[in-house]
Amino acid sequence: MKRIFAIGAAVLTLVALASCQMAETSGGAAVVGGRSPLLVGQECEAAGGRMVVGLAGPQCASAQPDAGKRCRDNSECAGFCLAETRSCTPVTPYFGCYDVLNGGEPATICVD
Repeated sequence: MKRIFAIGAAVLTLVALASCQMAETSGGAAVVGGRSPLLVGQECEAAGGRMVVGLAGPQCASAQPDAGKRCRDNSECAGFCLAETRSCTPVTPYFGCYDVLNGGEPATICVD
């Protein structure tokens, strides 16, 4: 009986490990979200951004056209209006916890 239990446990462990592997294309290159990380990175850089990694995984960080502009509300910015400096965020995504001006009132948000 112990032997059957051990074999069953081994099979379940192998199935669990196999499900954790990254997907691969036919050429053997790993893919992220169905696309090659190299391709995503090249597209990001071609658009003037740079790849960053947050809790949600790799993302393209890009400069905002209104970076540093004075603001009174998030609606005035492409990203967020930072409460402390009353200026638009320089990049998106803008990682960390900070106060933004939402409806003219400070509200704390965290971006991972």
